[in-house]
Amino acid sequence: MNEWIQFFFGTPRRFCWTVAVLGLLTVLIFPGLLATAVSRLVAELSPLLGPVLAVLIVVGGLRMIFRGRGR
Repeated sequence: MNEWIQFFFGTPRRFCWTVAVLGLLTVLIFPGLLATAVSRLVAELSPLLGPVLAVLIVVGGLRMIFRGRGR
C-alpha cells in the first residue's frame, strides 16, 4: 500500500496531477458541483474586489508619480 501512496503522492508534481485528475473525474460525474463551487467562491470573494481594486489604483498612481510614465 505504501508503494501506491508513494507513486501517486510521492512528489509535488505527482500530487498535483493526482488531485487534478481526481477533480476532473469528480466534475465529470457531478457536473453541478463545479457550478456550485464557482458561484460560492465568487460570492465570497466579491466583497474583497472593491478594496483590492482601490489599493491597486493607489499603488499604480504612486508608481507613476515616483517613477514616471514609462521606461
